[in-house]
Amino acid sequence: MDDDLKKYRDTLLETMRFLSESYDKMLIMLSGGALGLSITFLKDVVSLAKVKHSELIMFSWLAFIISLAAVLGSVFFGIEAYRKAISQVDYGSIYNGKPGGIYSFLTKCLHILSAASLLVGLLLIAIFSYLNVGG
Repeated sequence: MDDDLKKYRDTLLETMRFLSESYDKMLIMLSGGALGLSITFLKDVVSLAKVKHSELIMFSWLAFIISLAAVLGSVFFGIEAYRKAISQVDYGSIYNGKPGGIYSFLTKCLHILSAASLLVGLLLIAIFSYLNVGG
């Protein structure tokens, strides 16, 4: 590989690392913020005596908690995937299987779950808000 291509590859790797870190931080911030704001919304905006479809807000909270847990899991399994890949390099088995093994797969699945859970939580909170304030 020539030097220019190696530099470009290194830039791609660094950008991928940055985006992955940003993704995790953004999901934590959005899920945690949405959870906190929805609790405040319920307490301060919607009269508890007049709440309709309270199951929607409960399920939205569950979705936000799942999103947060999935981000934590993806970080944990991401670290394990790097450890596994390093071990695979050390023992010369990196080409015998997927780098990072099952941990890479779990990390990817949890990334998807965290984003999907956030979206479900936001949709449920929007429906709850519409039914209790706008509807």
